[in-house]
Amino acid sequence: MATALSVPPPSVPPGRYLVTGAGGFIGRCVARRLLDAGCEVVAADVVPPPTIPPGMDFVRLDLRDRATVRAAVRASKATRLVHLAAKVGDFGPDADFEALNVTGVEWLLDAALDAGFAHTVHVSSIVVFGQDAGAHADERAPIVTAGPAYTSTKARGELAARAFQARGLPVTVVRPGDVYGIGSVPWVLRPLELLRRRQMVLIDGGRGHFAHVHVENLVDAFVRVFATEEAKGEVFVVTDGDDHMTMGEYFGRLADAVGLPPPRVSLPRGVATLLAGALEAGARLVGATPPFTPAAVQYVSRHGSFDTRKARERLGWLPRVSMEEGLREIGRHYRQAALR
Repeated sequence: MATALSVPPPSVPPGRYLVTGAGGFIGRCVARRLLDAGCEVVAADVVPPPTIPPGMDFVRLDLRDRATVRAAVRASKATRLVHLAAKVGDFGPDADFEALNVTGVEWLLDAALDAGFAHTVHVSSIVVFGQDAGAHADERAPIVTAGPAYTSTKARGELAARAFQARGLPVTVVRPGDVYGIGSVPWVLRPLELLRRRQMVLIDGGRGHFAHVHVENLVDAFVRVFATEEAKGEVFVVTDGDDHMTMGEYFGRLADAVGLPPPRVSLPRGVATLLAGALEAGARLVGATPPFTPAAVQYVSRHGSFDTRKARERLGWLPRVSMEEGLREIGRHYRQAALR
């Protein structure tokens, strides 16, 4: 597979882009790609970034406050939208997940519809398939609106976004896999800290499927969507297409990339679920955050795989950055800090 070192990124359609969640891991990568291509970028988030580079404007947007949503969209004067802002994770009040992942989507896209946006990318997730979508699940597989708060609200938020297509807002839904790369909290920063402390625990030997997609490959998919008129109204699953990568293999290779010992401890899924439930209950009593939850155990023991043929055939998208190149990049960036 070609890597980012040997294949240039796809050309970005010119224009003025509004990027919600621009302060997050993926949002920063999207904004940087657009700026590098000479596009105008409006970064939207609850707080401004530490620095605002030339070509970027900032608007405050809080998805829990409809007035700030409408004001941000109006002030942006953008014509294209990448909606990344969301409540992500396996713990927190259900009301927060509902407000940010469902109601906030409706308010944002309603404002975009009124503003006449030419194209919106709504970023969903493969979590909408549930625990086990089966082998080679594609865009036709049913989505699951029950389950942990993050899963259920991302699914209902996606359905809300797709409904706006019928109302006249050109919307494309992208369902990324497990997005990794420099700066990824769940798949790089948090695992590296656990590995450094020798606290990484695998579930069922790490046999769950790691449906990885490098962040630059995901941004390529967004670019291809905006460049493809026929993508409007469509849904695309985006992973790097590796059907066989397991959680255990990934964490072992991540450890090797930064020079740390691989994880050695494993718990059966049933035992881990009971332990996680007790930890979550205790954390709620004292107002703390548990180290892991039953929802997290369920996610990392996920089975099934995903079919990306639609993105490849309809968008002309291919993953440029291989796992080998992605891990080498992570190793170069984090090796010294991880060994301290």
